[in-house]
Amino acid sequence: MKPINRTIFYICVCASCAPLVLLVLLTIGAYWPYPSLLPKLFSLEYFRFIFINNIQTLKAIITSILLAIFVTLLTLAIAIPAAKSLALYNFKGKALVKLLVLIPLVVPAVSVTTGIQISMIRLGLTGTFAGVTLIQSVFTLPYAIRIMANVFEITGDKYEKQAAVLGANGTLTFFKVTLPVIMPGILSAAAICFTVSISQYITTFLIGGGRIITVTILLIPYIQSGQVQVMAVYSVMLVAASLLSLFFIEKTVRRFYNLETVVFV
Repeated sequence: MKPINRTIFYICVCASCAPLVLLVLLTIGAYWPYPSLLPKLFSLEYFRFIFINNIQTLKAIITSILLAIFVTLLTLAIAIPAAKSLALYNFKGKALVKLLVLIPLVVPAVSVTTGIQISMIRLGLTGTFAGVTLIQSVFTLPYAIRIMANVFEITGDKYEKQAAVLGANGTLTFFKVTLPVIMPGILSAAAICFTVSISQYITTFLIGGGRIITVTILLIPYIQSGQVQVMAVYSVMLVAASLLSLFFIEKTVRRFYNLETVVFV
């Protein structure tokens, strides 16, 4: 790497990490008067307040993780066949479907959620775990479909056709051919879906109706009341969950393809 490229790389890394460092300092800064660059007094009282004094925290963490897992699984179950159809098959209105898939990312989340809320009220899904899972999947599907469509466009279906010629049935072809080929895309889409789900607020608030308590539901009131240190602790929890999911995805990819045993020269 050239010196100038290395310098630009480190500048970008520092710029990306700076907000996280500030966030961590806020969680342990018991006394941070303006205009001091660093806290004058450090303490773990905010962690004690959240994890010991607030009985909802543990429940919110478990709910957030379970919700993110179910949203990810549901999204992938829909996105994989949908993305394959969009990438490999030609049909009337294909361009329009590709555009409509991205609508939840273009239209404000409040508008989309409010429109769907009416239907969910009639179906009795508001205030339920299933209802929140469904509404969050609406916003994770565009990411997953886009990623998986690109994967299918790159890989195509030539390997599946070769397996069929060799006599493999559909089930064997999927598990032995298709799945290993698209696994990196699945894991990437899963990481994105997990991160998007765990950070959702509007969808959880409107459809959950205050019955489904996640970390973001606990976080927003502290932002509104100006308790930035408590807010920082919850924010660090969300960041940690996202980083752990990315770490897990990377380790899974390496083990799946035995990359840990490969030596690059």
